[in-house]
Amino acid sequence: MYKVNIPSREKKILSILNAKHGIVTGKELSTQIGVSERTIRSDISHINSALNGDDIQVVAVHGKGYTIQVGDRATLLEVFSEEQNYITKEDRLTALLLKLLRHDDWYDIGDLEDEMFVSNTTLEKDIKILNKNIFEQHPYLKIERKGNCVRLADEEQKKRDLLTRFYAKNWDYDSKEGIVLKQDEFGEDLLNEIQNHIRTVFLASQTHLDDYAFIYLTLSIAVMLFRVNNGHELTECQSNWEIDEDVKRVLDCLAQAHSIQLNQSEYCYISQIKKQLVFLCLKTYSKNYVLNNTDIRCHEIVNELLADLLRIYGIDFTEDDKLFVDLTRHVQALVSGIVAPHLQNHVLGDELRKKNPFLGDIAHYMKNRLSEKCQIALGREEEDYLLPFIMLAEEARYKKKRGEGIPTAVVSHYNESMTHYLMETLHRHYGGILKLDGPYAMYDKEQIKKDEIRLILSTVKMEALKKYFNTPVLTVSPLIDENDQASIDLYLTSLKDHYLYKVPSKQMEEYFRKDLCYKLPDKSNLTSAISYIENRLKQELDLKQFKAFDLEEQYYCSLSNGFLFCYQICNEIRETVVSLVDLGKDLSSKHRRNIKTVMYMLMPQSEMHTLGWFYYMAMALAWYPHELKSVFDGTSVEDLSINISRGLEKK
Repeated sequence: MYKVNIPSREKKILSILNAKHGIVTGKELSTQIGVSERTIRSDISHINSALNGDDIQVVAVHGKGYTIQVGDRATLLEVFSEEQNYITKEDRLTALLLKLLRHDDWYDIGDLEDEMFVSNTTLEKDIKILNKNIFEQHPYLKIERKGNCVRLADEEQKKRDLLTRFYAKNWDYDSKEGIVLKQDEFGEDLLNEIQNHIRTVFLASQTHLDDYAFIYLTLSIAVMLFRVNNGHELTECQSNWEIDEDVKRVLDCLAQAHSIQLNQSEYCYISQIKKQLVFLCLKTYSKNYVLNNTDIRCHEIVNELLADLLRIYGIDFTEDDKLFVDLTRHVQALVSGIVAPHLQNHVLGDELRKKNPFLGDIAHYMKNRLSEKCQIALGREEEDYLLPFIMLAEEARYKKKRGEGIPTAVVSHYNESMTHYLMETLHRHYGGILKLDGPYAMYDKEQIKKDEIRLILSTVKMEALKKYFNTPVLTVSPLIDENDQASIDLYLTSLKDHYLYKVPSKQMEEYFRKDLCYKLPDKSNLTSAISYIENRLKQELDLKQFKAFDLEEQYYCSLSNGFLFCYQICNEIRETVVSLVDLGKDLSSKHRRNIKTVMYMLMPQSEMHTLGWFYYMAMALAWYPHELKSVFDGTSVEDLSINISRGLEKK
């Protein structure tokens, strides 16, 4: 096959289609890639043109979306090979690093310019960026200069770590065959041979590795064999490193099969990697065990991080031993350099952020702090990794506060069989969350203990019923369909926020000022719309040091029905101010598509403990777009929030 040079964006489209194992809509691709559906269609057309004759095509399924057809998966993997892909900065940096890793002598700058088709200015900028990524942070491998030549410092272990991280990141997790991206260094046969030896030895010793750890160890050994075969051995290892018996068996078999000599340092190096990977995969949550088997600096980093969350967000995870264990093991991996960034969770991570935008904010903050504390460049994939841990920790905290369940009375006007079906359905969906009382007949509602019940679920719409109870009344079908679940979930989110987060002390109207809730004059894109919102805030609040919101660097969330929520810390103001803006039409930018409403908030640092509640308010407003429009016609946000909290039904 001839070399195909397609941009990173088009490779990302192929990656998403490959990962989904099915049909992906144009809108989904548009949202994930951050371009219009028209651009997606154009990119797919270019992909099909570029890959014409290579047995790979993106197929449009009428009325549904796109899927990928692959005749020879090795051909698809070749498309993702780094060779000759220099179109974007990300492509160039990867290619530059690999060229330097594979070239052990001085590399002439002029030769690099010719090979990568870039100018001297561009290449010099890329070298500076790469040096910052690998020298100023882990693994601290310096790019050396001599005249018009460059090379990587002669530190063999750091070079191996970088190679292993690259291959682990680019492993094709979603192919049915589980083939690593095709490279010249080592092929499928060697990888399969290494995996078979690991599998046999580890099964005998009952050693557990998850899939990622298994792949990482496989690649570490493959890189080691490749480097040794090319005359690059490790000459020494740390004094506290010992040879693991499982590793010795695996490497002895490989050394014999390939007729090579491996010195003690090689055994120690792979043993250390295996030790840390096994530790990450241990099915134990004993805090004492983790404390005794991790560096004290890791304990300090995690304790400092949890203290920061309590101080800034008012969220107390300091007594959650399970979270401490999860984070400490992860931090140990970060500081050791064993963990390579990988995109295994990226699709799930995006879905979790939509459901838990506030926790997505927390994960974003944690990523930045860990990047700083561990001195390693971390990206979106780190947030994807942290978010499930934070969700589990919050759920544990919520369960502890709510006790055995939220007291909920069920009122049904159906006969026995349908009412029984309703109760069983509720138990199936909400068992352990709702403490169900009933069912009560309509005429029997007086028997419900009004002072103890926090929620009423009724099968009939009846204003008298809502007036009789002070607590929210939600009308549901015995089938508990998606709309019913959405209403119940929204109420539970509200209740959870009252349990877990500090509720603002003032009325909503004092935060959502009427002069800052308006319909936007016609704008052509989202960037210009946000700029207008910011200028109006600046004028109305007489702000002197206002900094524009950066959609590329700062955290924001895109919720349902085209609702975008973003905020900035502003200590020029004494209390939180929210601007709620109807954009008048769907607007887009490089980063977000089809936005209809923007909730832009300025918050002083002193009120950060209420941030979780404002996230809930944003979610509630996003869920009810028809009612939200009434705010721009004069309805107070206070009245709207009360109606929503009482279970206003979606239209």
